[in-house]
Amino acid sequence: MAKEIKVSAFTENDNGSFTATGTVEGESFVAKTIVYRGEPIFKLQESNEKGELDHLRLDTSTFDRGTRIAVARHLKQVRLGEVAVDGPSLEDLTVAQLRLKAKELDVDGWRSGDVRKADLVALVESAENTSVTAQA
Repeated sequence: MAKEIKVSAFTENDNGSFTATGTVEGESFVAKTIVYRGEPIFKLQESNEKGELDHLRLDTSTFDRGTRIAVARHLKQVRLGEVAVDGPSLEDLTVAQLRLKAKELDVDGWRSGDVRKADLVALVESAENTSVTAQA
């Protein structure tokens, strides 16, 4: 069965390694690369007993083997440019970012001083869905 994997951030570090964040089946993950046989491969990072992010052994990980493989495969496809980064969800954006997105989408109602984040998310979501429908 295919895993639902969404990558919200994917960065190449100065030393040629990569770091990615996202969700797999709704559970958040952080992944970093190590070099194996000259190729970067992704390893899921979790909090160890000291509370530091680290690659844990399979028997102490909250992710099963299949999930770890699926995430590594998906992130390799992102690294190679075969799959796009999903970006952060609307709920992850700040109010300022949501207002900017609403302005870009030419949405009415975002300027009000008493508009809440949930309202902005709904406005932007509605505008994005309308533009997708209009393009189809």
